[in-house]
Amino acid sequence: MYGHIQSHSAAVSTSRQNSPKQPKPHSLIVCLDENEIPKVQVNPPVYQIANAFTANRCLSILERYPNWHTGHVGFDTETTVYRRHNPQVVSMIQIATRELCFLFQVYKITNGSADKFPPLLKRILTNQDIKKVGVNASGDAGWIKKSYDFEMQGVIDLEKIAQEKGYAARSLAELTRMFGDAGLVLEKTKKILKWNFDAAKLDSEIIRYTSSDAFAGIQVYENLLIDRMNDVYLNYEKLHPLSVKEEDDEIYLLLIEGHQKGKDLGTKTIINYIENRYQRWTTTKPKTDVRRKAVLGVIDRLFEDGRLIKVINDSSDSNSDEQTEKGNFPTDYDFKIRLPGVSIDTMLKVYGKKFFELKGLSLQDSEFMVEISSYCWKAIRKDSLAKIIVNNGKITSLSRKNREVVMNKLNELNRKGALMSGEKWNTLLLHPDWLKELEDGYEEFKLTYVEDKPLKEDDLNDKSPEGNASTVKSSEPEGNASASPYQNKQSFEPWKDVSEFNSVWGD
Repeated sequence: MYGHIQSHSAAVSTSRQNSPKQPKPHSLIVCLDENEIPKVQVNPPVYQIANAFTANRCLSILERYPNWHTGHVGFDTETTVYRRHNPQVVSMIQIATRELCFLFQVYKITNGSADKFPPLLKRILTNQDIKKVGVNASGDAGWIKKSYDFEMQGVIDLEKIAQEKGYAARSLAELTRMFGDAGLVLEKTKKILKWNFDAAKLDSEIIRYTSSDAFAGIQVYENLLIDRMNDVYLNYEKLHPLSVKEEDDEIYLLLIEGHQKGKDLGTKTIINYIENRYQRWTTTKPKTDVRRKAVLGVIDRLFEDGRLIKVINDSSDSNSDEQTEKGNFPTDYDFKIRLPGVSIDTMLKVYGKKFFELKGLSLQDSEFMVEISSYCWKAIRKDSLAKIIVNNGKITSLSRKNREVVMNKLNELNRKGALMSGEKWNTLLLHPDWLKELEDGYEEFKLTYVEDKPLKEDDLNDKSPEGNASTVKSSEPEGNASASPYQNKQSFEPWKDVSEFNSVWGD
């Protein structure tokens, strides 16, 4: 995780040179070791403070070394989330300098009692002259106040400094990639929900995780103040060059992987999606305004080459999404955006049942797949999909709709190959090969379909624009109701939060 202890920043080094008779950093480490303060990691040194006696001894040593810090320390907290007694009381406070880190297990020391909080530690946390820096440090300070009934002072949120300086990064992981020293890597994991930060013996993974956040805080703070990004960021574009066209191609693939064709999408939705999902630009374009300008340029170029369609909304409805999204967007971006092609809803409504039967599914399974495929054309949690199916009155192909029946049907269709497991645990999606075959089959079906009352061409085409025109008027009437008679009017849409709807079973 950490190859070697990094030297102080230039600003800190200058500060130390101006203060005579500074003790060498390693002399504090020697003193801590001689006084048998438990060291749980050697490089860089990390000390575990698990009881009141050790806390008082350790903090007394720090009092003898007034320059143990440089006016600011990395700061973070952790809480054992599954603890039954006092479940929201802070478990651990991490404080780091460039050379070392302390893990104060304050819940273990106090048993949740504010009266037993180490007074010397409280003095550090309430000292305005010692800046406690971290991402959402003020939020951590708020939890300390709720837990131990005192107000911290000198708290600095790194994400606010980044925002003021125009950087798009907000998370500690992203800020560390930009401004952290070489060798420090934050390893975020969902295991944190199961970790016991109150344990007498901390696992080595917990020690790395907790100390890394505190070390990252002080590194990011010192480098962010002087806009000193690390070499990985500075040299990334030189080491991994891409032409404008190559970037446009990558972004277009990103869009079609995340959005349906033939659907009118809000401009703000598309802009934010590119800004936040195109990982290359988190490295090559860290400044918010630079990234926004680049996104708008990509959208304009994709309009020009026909890969995106500009949908002009001629409705005067003042409650439209685009009108409420103004403010942070140029006034000439008052339109919606469409990926050319036919929406999956239309393909399923017109051709889906026939397609799934051709794939060998039974009539009931084919009807069921037509009803659910618009919700799982990309990966969705199996439980979430089951809730949608149970709560949606428009899904009628199952005679019984309870959780067990639905889950069994989804598992059966997974075994048959209609659905496949996603990359993330417990997710499902319509098999990509089947989706591609559905699209190809629909195009052939349009050309060959003949019946006594054939479908109108507009219905088959999802009212797509003629030719390769990159600008069309919205085909939606006011209220955003679909103009197509084949639009599936469902009680709620796939992109809505299923938690808004009451489930028939308990969570």
